[in-house]
Order: sequence, then C-alpha cells, then structure tokens
Amino acid sequence: MTGTRKWQVWLFFVLAAACSCTDTERRSDDRARFTVLVGATVLNGTGRSTLVGANIIVEGARITCVGTADVCPAPEDAKSFDLAGKWITPGLVDAHVHFSQTGWFDGRPDGVDATEIYPYEAVTNDLRANPDRFHRSYLCSGITAVYDVGGHQWTLALGEQAEDNPNAAHVRAVGPLVTHAGRDILHTEHYDTFLPMGNALEGRDSVRKLNNWKSTAVKVWYLAPAEERQSMLDEAIMAVGDEAGARGLPLIVHATTLREAKVAIRAGASLLVHSIFAEDVDDEFIQLVIDNDVIYTPTIVVGPNWTRAVTSIALDTPNQADDPNGCVDQGTRDKIANVAAIAPYLTDTLTEDQAREALAGIPAELDLYKRNLKRMYDAGAIIATGTDAGNPLTLHGPSIYSEMEAMQDAGVPAADVVVMSTRNGAHAIGRLDDFGTLEPGRIADLLVLGGDPSEDVSNFRKIEWVMRAGVMHSVPDLSNDAIE
Repeated sequence: MTGTRKWQVWLFFVLAAACSCTDTERRSDDRARFTVLVGATVLNGTGRSTLVGANIIVEGARITCVGTADVCPAPEDAKSFDLAGKWITPGLVDAHVHFSQTGWFDGRPDGVDATEIYPYEAVTNDLRANPDRFHRSYLCSGITAVYDVGGHQWTLALGEQAEDNPNAAHVRAVGPLVTHAGRDILHTEHYDTFLPMGNALEGRDSVRKLNNWKSTAVKVWYLAPAEERQSMLDEAIMAVGDEAGARGLPLIVHATTLREAKVAIRAGASLLVHSIFAEDVDDEFIQLVIDNDVIYTPTIVVGPNWTRAVTSIALDTPNQADDPNGCVDQGTRDKIANVAAIAPYLTDTLTEDQAREALAGIPAELDLYKRNLKRMYDAGAIIATGTDAGNPLTLHGPSIYSEMEAMQDAGVPAADVVVMSTRNGAHAIGRLDDFGTLEPGRIADLLVLGGDPSEDVSNFRKIEWVMRAGVMHSVPDLSNDAIE
C-alpha cells in the first residue's frame, strides 16, 4: 500500500457535572409551562407528513399537539413564537461521534504523533473536564442527540448527565472499543481506548467488562485481519456477538471492508457505524443488511476530511472550518489553523508530492462512497446519518451539514435525508419513542430553519432556533462569537 493510500484509508478509526440547585432553577425559569410555535411549515420527521401554517404546542419539555390552529389552539398563558415563513424539523441526530476526540490530531495521535506538544493524557483530561464545548457546538448546529460509538470509560457518564439538561444534546455512549487491532499510542496510565479481542475468550471477557461498566452497547473495531488470522478473529467476533446478546447489549461494528462487514452481520451486528469504503457493495451484503434490519451509517465525509487535514499540514495550507454559524470553539479553530506547529511531526511520512496526489484522489473516493450509499438506499436499507465527529476536520456539530449534503449528492432525495438525520438517527440510538419525530408525547427537540430542507438539505445551514426539551435557544446566542 502506498503512503498516500494509507492516509486515505487510515481514517477509521460533557457537559458539566451534576447540576446544582441554582442551575435547575435557572433551567426551570427558561422553560415556559406552555410554548406555542405558530405558523411554520412542519416536517415531522416521518417523511409522510408536511403541515403548512401549523401550530406546535409544547407543555414543559414535551410536545402535546401538532396541527392547525383549530386543532392546536394556543393556551392563553403560552409563550408564543411567530414563525410564519419558517420550517420546523425534529432536532438532528448524529449517529456517530467521539467525545474522546477533538476534531484534530491531538485527539488522534495514531495519525500524526505530535504528543510532544499535545500530550495525549493532558488532551484527554481536558476533553473529560470540558465536554460542554461540544454540547454547545452540537446544539448550535441543530444536533439535539448523538451516539458516541467508542471512547474512554468516562464517556459512559455523559448520557445521564445530559439527559435532562436543555443546554446539552442527548448522549448514548458505548465506552472503549473491543478490537484485535489496538493502537498503543491511544493508551495512557489512566485512559484505555480499546479492550482486547485477540481470541474468543478474550472477546467475551471484554464484553463482561463493558457490561459491568454499564455500557449501552458493544462496539467492535473490526479491521481486515491478515489471512492467516481471519478464522480465529472471525470466531472471536462471533463470541463477542454471542456474549453481548446474552447480556442484552446491542452489537455495533466498524467494518469498512465487505468480508468483515458480512462477518459482523452474521455475528449479530445491528448497526454498521461506517459504510463499505474499500470496494463496491455486492448483492449478498445488501441482502444481509435488509434481512437482518441492520442500520447502515454512511460517514461519507470523514475520509476526505482526514486527507484534507493531513495534507494541510504537509502543504502548509490551513483549512478553514466549515462552520457557517460559528459554533466550533476557538481552541479547536486555533489548532486547525496552526499547522506549522504540527508539521515537524509529519515531514518524514508524507511528502508534498504524496499530499497533492492524495488530494487529487478525493473525488474518486467520494464517488465510491456515494455509489454504495445509493445502492443501499435503492434496496430499502435503513440508513442513519453519522459523521464520525472528533476525527481531524470532522468537527463536532457543523460536520453534519456536509455529510447530509454528500448523501443528497449521492442521489438520495432531500426529504429522505431529513428522515435519515432525524427519525432514523433516533432509531439507531434506541430512542425513537422519545425524539426523532414531532408528535404528541415526544420530547420537544426541534429546529427552526430559514429554508425548506426537504427541497435542499443545505437549508439546515440556515438554522435560526433550536428547542431542546422545551427551551428555545437562538443560534446566535449559542455561537462561539457569543462567548468570545
């Protein structure tokens, strides 16, 4: 494999502590008993219903009515928002994120080892202490729920911390990844990214450990093994799937090659957190996905983003964050811009010529990813939107815009991308009874947009308001500029 190709395929791989009484009182004050959103066009997330000039009634944190003014009259004491000419959708769900990663190489030193200037333990300590920066960016970008599909043990506490906080996205987290292919550099004295799966017994022990830690699922990082190890490692993932099933834990798998993805499904995987990147999907794979109701998450943009990130260092051409509403924290922006600091740690592994070759290969790479998505869509697979946020240049929050736009560019109608990014994401997280659609009884997590996303998903960039658990947030108030 060439140095360039290695860079192209290498890619795969909260919030404040418990609230004080004062915080709880403040949140209660922010949330009116009744809120009515008046006059917008409502896309309810199911793909089956669009209401023009509708009212949405929210009582406390939950939706009580969605319909015309006659069907849903505003309570006399309601706080009212006139949203005529706007569009309302459920909050976006990013079904693939990593709170243990920063959005740059300081959080992925296995990509560029700059631990001399970004000590990994210190980076992780800071991530653990300050997940609120990502929550703010998620809400600012319209994301009201995320699935952390692999990280350090401390991420397992994020879900409970965030659940009733209208200033944070819902979180489901799985904790450390089970794998045969760990990276020593991602281990420190206090933090483990991976649990072992070198054989069946080792894999079962790792599942038991996750179960004891109260993980919500088992995530396997299943890279293509050498041919002489395939049989043993196939047996290992089968054992992991069996142990996870016995303990009521869903099995979710990173497998980007066709053979390994098929093995993962046969082992019981209910969610593939990436699409197939190395080759075209085939009929057998598609049928396995359909027959087993597997959720397929494309993550189209993370690979090209990784390539752009590493080549920006090699070529000394910093990338600007694709962040139309200024949601990303300044510290992350500064690291992305300061490619000179990290360049000395890359010079021996990627030349300028290789960097230019890698950039030139991005269009063909994207064509393959989009082609596979379109085949899965045409076959009727369940597809959920995920970004792999936390990887270099795949930033927590606004990266969802380019991901949805890539899905639309693949030939998926915009209205269906909306469903994949709301309802299907909630389904992937296992929270469809609580959010993902705008229906009575659901948590009031929704967005107000200045354009129709069912015509063009780029209109999600025109987000104006985010409601999380009944509390309305103005996007300018959530932006990074508001706290500078």
